[in-house]
Amino acid sequence: MSIIDADSHVIESQETWQYLDPKFAKRRPVPVAAPADTSFLDWNTFWIIDRQVRHFGATPIEGNVMAGRKSYSPDVQQITDVKARLAAMDRMGVAKQLVHPSFTLSTLTEDPELEAALFQSYNTFMSKACAESGGRIFFNAVVPYRRPDQAVAELRRLGRMPGMASVLVRGLEWDKPVDDPSHYPVFAEAERLGLPMVVHLGLGSPSMYRMFDGMAHPIAEKKTFYPARSRRLLSTLTVQYAFYNLMESTLIDDFPKLKWVFLEGGGCTWMVGAVRTIERSGRPHVLDHFEAGRVLVGCEPDDDIPYAAGVLGEHALLVSSDMPHFDEAAHDSIAEEYEERGDLSPELLEKMFTQNAERVFDVGRVAAKTAVPA
Repeated sequence: MSIIDADSHVIESQETWQYLDPKFAKRRPVPVAAPADTSFLDWNTFWIIDRQVRHFGATPIEGNVMAGRKSYSPDVQQITDVKARLAAMDRMGVAKQLVHPSFTLSTLTEDPELEAALFQSYNTFMSKACAESGGRIFFNAVVPYRRPDQAVAELRRLGRMPGMASVLVRGLEWDKPVDDPSHYPVFAEAERLGLPMVVHLGLGSPSMYRMFDGMAHPIAEKKTFYPARSRRLLSTLTVQYAFYNLMESTLIDDFPKLKWVFLEGGGCTWMVGAVRTIERSGRPHVLDHFEAGRVLVGCEPDDDIPYAAGVLGEHALLVSSDMPHFDEAAHDSIAEEYEERGDLSPELLEKMFTQNAERVFDVGRVAAKTAVPA
């Protein structure tokens, strides 16, 4: 069965920033590594941007202990060797992949102009990789929400290039909720281009991050790129918050053709509870948006999928590998993990594995753009 992996990642490298506008070249991100026996544990590498140390995940790879433990080579993780990435996908039984950022899921710099330039370089890097993939790799574009005019211009630029299948928005964008009016030009352009908005785990709230300043990491906390005891609040729960924000504001109706995808919010069953909560608050037509194919959510293999499918609809569910993870989030054998459950029909699996992603990301249209960008 053909599988479209709705949530995989690229680990940003120095090659990611090679398309940076020359006027920002001296301010490009610089990779650094700490000794492996420090309190940073295996998450021991950082980017320096504008003289500030930025830390999120196993990026950059140079000197990173965690990256060396993964089953994928650095070139596969960083997508600096597209053929190697495709070969890894073949071994996983994945036909196509939507790729999301890693480090770029965090706030990169307080300077919005530099951030916009970094996003542009990231998008160009990903577009070129997609162009080399023969229509098998797509990417979730990043745009500078603090500069809506530049964000719209970036979407228009990428609309002439290969590979863009969706637009990233975090549950909070520089402390602003999804329905903040300043975001509306981005949503309008995405709607015009037929691109879904993808809400993905990400550190988009510096204010929330600062709430945990001064807290020491206990030994048991392995993901030390999050402030101590903050991980779920800053990541998973912000995805869920964005869903409530979408449905309890006018946003879902303000852009009636815009589709929304929610990933890394903690599986799919949380969304059933959220729908019921919103319905009880006096909004009885929430499920109409699911029926219309406008809202989808990523699943985990241990979710109560029959229950979620019964409420949200079989057409609302997506699957993913979270490649190149190798921890509890990794699903290198998507088909096996879902098929071995024994309680999912072939028809439902076909929708989850292929049909739902084909529809929401319009992968046929995106794959048709094969020219390498200038």
